[in-house]
Amino acid sequence: MGIFRRRTTSRRATGKDPVAAFWQWWADDGEHLLTTATRAGDFDAYVDVVTRRVKAIARGLEWETRAGTDAEHALCVSSGGDPSLRPIAERWYRASPPPTRRWEFIPARSAKPDMLDSTITYRGRTFDLSRTRVHVATTPAGYGFIVSVHNPGFTGQWDDEYGLCVLLLEWLLGEDDVERWVRRIDCIAYDVVDSIPASELPDRVAALARSLPEPGWLLMQGTLGGGETILVRVLRPLRWIDHPRFDLHTALRASFEADAQGLPTPESSEALDGFEDALVRAMGTRGMLVAVETSKGIRTFHFYSDSEDQNGRDVLDSAAREHPTVSARHVLDPGWKKVQDFA
Repeated sequence: MGIFRRRTTSRRATGKDPVAAFWQWWADDGEHLLTTATRAGDFDAYVDVVTRRVKAIARGLEWETRAGTDAEHALCVSSGGDPSLRPIAERWYRASPPPTRRWEFIPARSAKPDMLDSTITYRGRTFDLSRTRVHVATTPAGYGFIVSVHNPGFTGQWDDEYGLCVLLLEWLLGEDDVERWVRRIDCIAYDVVDSIPASELPDRVAALARSLPEPGWLLMQGTLGGGETILVRVLRPLRWIDHPRFDLHTALRASFEADAQGLPTPESSEALDGFEDALVRAMGTRGMLVAVETSKGIRTFHFYSDSEDQNGRDVLDSAAREHPTVSARHVLDPGWKKVQDFA
């Protein structure tokens, strides 16, 4: 059995929204073309056509067709594990028409655990996936796993085999759950004593998910290099994949009257809390506050929102315009790297 994956390699600049153009093509010709070709098993009839349409949306997006869950077929446009592309795949999905009896649409590869019963050809080599085993270690923070993947066919050629390791985990968990729960993936040429059959990994993930507390705020205190106190309040778990459209980071910095430690006076604290509450209410579902830093007379609010939603950004820019002690700085940050030190 061969693996068919198609990754696009360029982006075409046009005056029209490429996502809207894709769905217009789908309504005009695409659905009929893919339905006919997929039923006939005639892949050559549509591969290049669909690739060109997906390529026009963004470089690096991947796509595939598969059997649907509630429809006959599913069309998946995927980021291929690239955080910078996941918001684009999500926008493609949110712009899709309602599912029909024939077609449904997904923005990330769903799990296909039956693939672990297969023997496949990957980059010219044959692998019996049923013999795959994994070693699973919980990360120190307790919110994910380090997963080491072993198959007897592995030879230590990591450039070739790492891609297969990722595929195996995507088939077991689904693309988004790999991002959600797997912090690191290692390929190992030799099995280890406490490994488990790969098919047991979904149960391990489900058990961890059940054991975690409800999302909430964690308060931390530390000392900066100059001896100043820093307070950090952060949302846990801090996972961008749960909010894939929120790719714009805004650091909203508010200066305040500080005490000797650089922390807010009681009056300043009350004013800052009221300011935060008003911001969160104004943002609503357009964005979210994920972390707050306080030190040396500055409180920094870390917000994420959809970079294509100007209204969300405007809420924060308005706050900066209306308060002379407040400034806003925006930067694209899919994957939430700006706040990973707090994770």
